[in-house]
Amino acid sequence: MSKRREKKIKRMRRLSIWPQIIETFVVELVIIIIGVTVFMVDTLMDLHNVILSEPELCNNIVKKVEKNWDFSEGKLEASTQDFINNILAYNKENLGGVAIIDDEKNILASYGDKLTKDEPILRTFDKEKLYKSGLIFKDTYIQSEDIEGNEYKQNYTHDEETGEDIGLYISFDYDVSKEDMKSFIKILFTLGDFDSKELLDWAIRPVGANTVWVIVKTDIDGLNVCIKKRNIKTVLDLSREMFVILVMVLCFVFIAIYEHYKLIMAIINKHKFLKIIYTDPITGGYNRDYFLFKGKKMIKRRRNYVLVYLRMEKYRNYVIAYGIKETENLMEDFYKKLCALTRKKKELIAHLEKSDFVLLLNFDNRELLDIRMQAITNALNECRPNQHLGFSKGACRILSKNDDVQEKISNAAASISKLGTKASGVAWFDEAMREEQIWERRVEDDMERALAANEFKVYLQPKYSTKKEQLSAAEALVRWIHPEYGFVSPGKFIPIFEKNGFIIKLDDFMLTEVAKLQAQWLSEGKKLVPISVNVSRAHFSRYDLAEHICGIVDDFKVPHEFIELELTESAFFDDKQVLLGTVKKLKDFGFKVSMDDFGAGYSSLNSLKELPLDIIKLDAQFFREIDDQKRAELIVSDTIKLAKKLGMQIVAEGIETREQVDFLADQHCDLIQGFYFAKPLPIEEFVERAYAEPKSEGKKA
Repeated sequence: MSKRREKKIKRMRRLSIWPQIIETFVVELVIIIIGVTVFMVDTLMDLHNVILSEPELCNNIVKKVEKNWDFSEGKLEASTQDFINNILAYNKENLGGVAIIDDEKNILASYGDKLTKDEPILRTFDKEKLYKSGLIFKDTYIQSEDIEGNEYKQNYTHDEETGEDIGLYISFDYDVSKEDMKSFIKILFTLGDFDSKELLDWAIRPVGANTVWVIVKTDIDGLNVCIKKRNIKTVLDLSREMFVILVMVLCFVFIAIYEHYKLIMAIINKHKFLKIIYTDPITGGYNRDYFLFKGKKMIKRRRNYVLVYLRMEKYRNYVIAYGIKETENLMEDFYKKLCALTRKKKELIAHLEKSDFVLLLNFDNRELLDIRMQAITNALNECRPNQHLGFSKGACRILSKNDDVQEKISNAAASISKLGTKASGVAWFDEAMREEQIWERRVEDDMERALAANEFKVYLQPKYSTKKEQLSAAEALVRWIHPEYGFVSPGKFIPIFEKNGFIIKLDDFMLTEVAKLQAQWLSEGKKLVPISVNVSRAHFSRYDLAEHICGIVDDFKVPHEFIELELTESAFFDDKQVLLGTVKKLKDFGFKVSMDDFGAGYSSLNSLKELPLDIIKLDAQFFREIDDQKRAELIVSDTIKLAKKLGMQIVAEGIETREQVDFLADQHCDLIQGFYFAKPLPIEEFVERAYAEPKSEGKKA
């Protein structure tokens, strides 16, 4: 799984629910804030109504006190006292009491509901505030089940920490019967159409009151008037408030249920989403993404695991023979069987693709793993007892809790491709394979840059005639001079280029460089010798290969007979008709065509029969140290005779001794290539050998 996709899945797994959680929290918080705000505004409105009630009466009381206070007696005149008592008697629903105090909070006189020293208004009395604003007040709430006249049952809350009473007291402990609520609903739905005295009496029945002691500064220094204001709460008022609260609670409950429903659905959808992401469509079990996610967690907890890559061989053949549906059923049966064999051991399994499975198994040692994997493959064979099923197994150890699971999967799969199929054992990924993979990655990363930077160099290995032992031809070989690794042998990068297709660009580069050299030497008046250039098997996929090669050479105006094109015997295993057509075109254009490594394969004679070749190169293995030298010499001798009869030239490569030279001369071999005469040479050394020195008898290189 790519890093980008892994991040996307992580982000969706983590954040898909959070927006819904935040939304639920915010919506519920907003509803609570609105409810509290409405309740506080309603309470403050009631308080303000009480404070602002009866302004004229209060002003008259204050003026009477200012005018008729007797300082010598420390009391009001009798007429003023009667005035205040009359006002309290006739306005008992709005005014509860009047008291006169000095700046030291001493009560000088009190009428109606008596003001006591324990009253919260006196405890919070602030002289400076009073003289600054002329008014201070303190709110209390009283309730009574039975209010008669001016007698109230007053309650205060008590602060346990300070030991003081708290002035503001709000109680919801109302005694409202079911019949009261029915009456209220009746009023609500009749839009206030009071049609009976009984209902009216119920609606105006008092159940409590808001009271406020207001202290007003008079024009006389040290003399202040305290007036107790109140607002009677009726059953109708209480019912209205209770109904508003009920509606808000129901709204909150409804919205909370709805938001939590959306949250639950988000969780369910997340679960479904993850199930889709982590489910393999073929087996219905876990796929690669889940294996990477879960496997990473498992190896962080413990490290004695081994990752095993399991593959059923000849998958395509099975699909062709039994069909796609049956193959998918087989993969599903494999998965179920593997789950049954691993579930109790807290191990992990997933289907990757086609017939490939990956397992994270407990590991003790290699011998026990071999035994267990043999048992697993035997169990898988039981899924189709009448069919022959073969399996390949590759393994890679988990060595650290920080190991990359994806990398381990790749390593285990690489061990199968590198070591091949084993009947009962497990192919293990080792350090050599790791180094090979790292090197392959570095080569592929650098190859385009190296070609552009001209790091690939042409070396020429001379070919000498057997008669006069003179330099008569050469083979162009590529060498890589890497800025970091120095001289890199072709065997370390050519196979990689053949696998990834870059060999086609390298072929074109070599052909261009050789044609350029030939053109340069021709312009300098030097005598040209044929130089052979390799044409890889991959190049023959071009239908216009002959025209392509001809175009490169013609750009430098080099005679075609001085360019020899070597193809390997492996090219013969591809489309024979395309190969034959290309070879014929090249010959028609005047190029010489040779077959490299003749005798290394198993169909050399068949290729001689079908391909119109000009030259064959005997593989160097004919001249290596072998047990039966005479038998090898007999084969070489007859091969040379056969080639001569077919009108072909013979080149023997890999020649390293004088005895080999003499033997080939006796057999009338045309050219010899090998370290006996010369190793592959840089261009400068080849020019010095071919043109600067007189052409004398060959010497050992």
